[in-house]
Amino acid sequence: MEKKEKTGKFGKSVLWAVLSYLVISVIAGVCSVIRRSIQGGNDGTVSWFMIVELVLIPVLFYVAGRLGSKKYEFQKFATYKVWLFSFVFSAALLGLWYVLMVPYVLLNLPAAEGSYALDLFLRKTTVTQEYTVLFLSETDGYKYVILPLVHFVFRFVYWLLYALGNRNYAREQKERERARVRR
Repeated sequence: MEKKEKTGKFGKSVLWAVLSYLVISVIAGVCSVIRRSIQGGNDGTVSWFMIVELVLIPVLFYVAGRLGSKKYEFQKFATYKVWLFSFVFSAALLGLWYVLMVPYVLLNLPAAEGSYALDLFLRKTTVTQEYTVLFLSETDGYKYVILPLVHFVFRFVYWLLYALGNRNYAREQKERERARVRR
């Protein structure tokens, strides 16, 4: 009976994580449309809305972890499982970058939108390559190494923030239970 309950909780936690990611992806897509309409033709500068996105996307992951824990009464996620899931998910999308770009773009909206301000900053960084001064974005290293790794790190951090939301809620619940027992 207890094993069935644990399996049910695990299924709910995975379903909640997938649903949360899809909702956050839709919000990131809407943010992308808003950002483009605000910026107009000025795509080369970091706007105030990009800074809002830089903060908004991680907050959404934290809130999703907290809401899922509250709604489904999840226990505190095991740290190694969160790290493992974050790494596998981010690595799978990193591999998708090199294989199929269209699905990657659709699945990577939160990381792409959340890291767009950093992306623009890095693109405009100048480097010297074989006696030629280039923008970093004009190099193959940026396209095939730096940008995918920036997205990898952002995705990884976002899932850790999701887990932090869960852990904070679980800690607060434990403190409430202790307070009730003391009375």
